[in-house]
Amino acid sequence: MSGYDLKRTFDTSVRHFWTADQAAIYRALSDLESDAHVTHERVAQEARPDRKVFEITNSGRDALDAWLALPTLAPPRREPLLVKLFFSERLTPDAIRELLERELADLESELAAISGFAETMHTRAEAMDETTVARLTGPLITLSNGLMLGAAYRDWLRELLRRQSEGTLTARALLADARHNLNVSG
Repeated sequence: MSGYDLKRTFDTSVRHFWTADQAAIYRALSDLESDAHVTHERVAQEARPDRKVFEITNSGRDALDAWLALPTLAPPRREPLLVKLFFSERLTPDAIRELLERELADLESELAAISGFAETMHTRAEAMDETTVARLTGPLITLSNGLMLGAAYRDWLRELLRRQSEGTLTARALLADARHNLNVSG
């Protein structure tokens, strides 16, 4: 695939848990090629610059397999919404509501896209034999993660908006919730 093809594949398969912009993809391809994990071939195109088409090498497959077997460390989290909510005492109630509503609208769009991926996979799977369908297990695990985490996040945002509209989005109520949730999950 070319870097452009990889970007399109990212956007239609793993975007809900691993985003990559075009520049990051080309940097990664360059690094992978330096490590002999991929090779490329130039393909001439009319009216456009030549296209580099990359292919994984045996060394690249071995490196992928080794990486897949490593334990997963929790990545550092960076969540701008939570930073904004942490300092929400500096915001007006209307600004908080608008912030939550925008986040909810963006999330609904993302959930619709993930649902679309799932529906597409379901439709394709109907025409596949069982061995081919079995190869979808990993991608479907990641889709279920995206849908379930997204649904939980959506519920949390809706609950915050409901409480704010009722005037019950208070420190005391949130402290009581935290104590209750710790007791329930522990």
